[in-house]
Amino acid sequence: MQRIGINALFLKKAETGIGRVTRSLLRELSRIDNKNEYILYTDTRLPDFKLPTNFKIKLVPSGFYRREDLIKQTVWERVSLPREAEKDNLNIFFSPYNSVSRFKTIPNIVLLHDVIWKVLAQIYLYNFRRKIYAGQTFEAVRSAKKILTVSEFSRREINKHLEISLEKIKVIGAGISSKFRSLEKNDPAVLKTFKKFGIDNPYIFYIGGFETRKNVSTLINAFSKIVRHYKNNLKNRVLVIGGATPEEKHPLLEDVVGLVEKLGIKDSVRFVGKLSDEELIHFYNGADFFVFPSIYEGFGLTVLEAMACGVPIIASQIGSIKEVALDTVHYFHPEREDELVQSINRFLTDQILREELRVKAVNRARDFNWQKPAENLLAELENNAKK
Repeated sequence: MQRIGINALFLKKAETGIGRVTRSLLRELSRIDNKNEYILYTDTRLPDFKLPTNFKIKLVPSGFYRREDLIKQTVWERVSLPREAEKDNLNIFFSPYNSVSRFKTIPNIVLLHDVIWKVLAQIYLYNFRRKIYAGQTFEAVRSAKKILTVSEFSRREINKHLEISLEKIKVIGAGISSKFRSLEKNDPAVLKTFKKFGIDNPYIFYIGGFETRKNVSTLINAFSKIVRHYKNNLKNRVLVIGGATPEEKHPLLEDVVGLVEKLGIKDSVRFVGKLSDEELIHFYNGADFFVFPSIYEGFGLTVLEAMACGVPIIASQIGSIKEVALDTVHYFHPEREDELVQSINRFLTDQILREELRVKAVNRARDFNWQKPAENLLAELENNAKK
C-alpha cells in the first residue's frame, strides 16, 4: 500500500479546466483504487465532494494572507503545503497542475497541461509577480521525478520549451464525463433552459473563456461581417456566448461586451453568463453549430465536450485540437478572420456537411473517458513511489 498526497487546491474551482480535470481524475481514482491511501491537501472545506474512506481531506491554512491572489497561492504551494506533506510519511506526491511546490524527501509527479506561460509569455507574464511565479513553476516542474501531460502535442511542447527529455514526460490523456451526451433539441429539460435564458432563436454557440488566446474577438468580428453581408443565410440566428464576462479591464481578458457594442450587433448576440454543467450540455445540444477559435490549447476539452453532445464544430487548426478531433470538425486558421467568415457562411448553408461532421464527432468522442487516464496516473504513482 502506498500513501499518496495530492494537491487538491483546484477542487474549489470546479468551473475551470484544471478544476474539471482534478475532480474527474479523483473520482475515477476512487472508483478503481481501494488499496492505496490518499491525502488531499486544500485550503478550503469541500462539503460537496464525497470520496471513499481511503481518501482523506486535510485542510492546510494559507496563514496570515487572506486575499485570493497569486501571492496567497504561491505561499500555500511553496511553504504551507510542503511543510504539511512532509509530516505525513508520504510515498509520493501528485500535483494535477504546474504548481511551485517542491519537496525534500517525497518523490513528486506533476501533471503539466500545457506551456502557455512560456509560449505566450508576452501576454501572460504581464507583471513582476507573475514572472516570479512562472520562473518558480518551471523550476519545480524540472525538479519533479516524472512529468505527466494530456496530449502528445503538449508532450512535444514541454520538451521544446522547457528542454526536458521526452523520456521524462508521459502522456496519460484526458477524458470526458458521460453526462456530456447528445439530446433531442425538443427535450423538455433543454427547452426549460432556453426559457430560463430567454433563448427563442436558433443560434451559433461559443463557450471557453475570454483570455486573449481564446481569440473570441476574431469570432465576434467574423460574426459581425456575417450579419452585414450574409443576412439571408444567417436568417434569424444569433450568436450565444457562454461564461461570465469580464466585469473590469484586465491584461489577460478581451472586452467582448464592449466589442459587440462597438460593432453595433447587440441585437444579434446573447451573453448568457455562467452555466451549470447541465445548462452547458443543453446549450451545446441546442446549437446549430459551435465555434472554437482559440490560438493555443494543451488539449481542447471544450471541443471534446461539444463533440460528445453532437453539435457540428468549427475549430482552430491547431495541433492539440487536431489530435483530439481528427477529421470530425471543420478547421480554419485562427489568425485568418476571413477564413472564419467563410467557414461560418458555409455552415449556415450546408446542412449535409454539418450532419456528416456531427455523426463523426459523436463517434470520436466515445473514445474518451476518464478511466484510462486514471489508470495511467495510478500506474505512474505506484511506479515512482519511494519504497
